[in-house]
Amino acid sequence: MLIGLLALRFKVAVTALLGAFACGAIYVFKGMIPSRHDSFWSRVFTSVFLSIMLASLVLILPGTFGPQALGRNAQQAAAALPLMAICFEVLRTPRVITGILRCFGYR
Repeated sequence: MLIGLLALRFKVAVTALLGAFACGAIYVFKGMIPSRHDSFWSRVFTSVFLSIMLASLVLILPGTFGPQALGRNAQQAAAALPLMAICFEVLRTPRVITGILRCFGYR
């Protein structure tokens, strides 16, 4: 293993550490998502805050491999995360879902 790490210039170690960090972050973020029964503005605030933290990870983690690893797509994905969080919370609102279902003829 040591020879492999030396041959790959320790990129394997960095990848393993980033993978462990990402798995831990997913576990923590999953536990922080607000309940559907909380107030709408509280859910939006918490979800947007978490999406900004996730956007920071999207921008920081690929940057550890060098500036060329962080492409334009990662920047666009990071910018879209807060907007996706707002849309997620709007769609999680029971009145919105009921209204959408009524438009399609369901009760």
